[in-house]
Amino acid sequence: MSDLPHLTELYGSLNDDDLYMRFFIYHRVSEEEVKRILAQEDHVTLLAERDDKIVGEGSLFTNGEFSLVVRREHRRMGVGTKIVESLIEEAKARRIKMLIFYTLPNNYPMIAIGRKLGFTLKFDEDEVIGTKVLL
Repeated sequence: MSDLPHLTELYGSLNDDDLYMRFFIYHRVSEEEVKRILAQEDHVTLLAERDDKIVGEGSLFTNGEFSLVVRREHRRMGVGTKIVESLIEEAKARRIKMLIFYTLPNNYPMIAIGRKLGFTLKFDEDEVIGTKVLL
């Protein structure tokens, strides 16, 4: 399966709040932008698939930062947790020493995943920073 149309469709299915949680901007992502995202060599993107449909995406950057999005109708099914677990394993394989994520204080699912997987969480007024040292 070619990832481009499926990832474009995943991003296109996100509502404004979901887009803001993923990209920190209210902006519809075009196919050209998805192409650029996929072509960048500073990260690896892992996809979660069910029934030939991309239901989630996690990107791990070489600096240890990662991002995550799960299709709304597939949330609360463990998809996000599984993606982050896979990102942790990928980071270890790449000898990345620390993982970090940034999210908004009202992104309760991401905060819950961070807690569940042992991230240290720092709460500020306008963001939450999750870190995890990898051994």
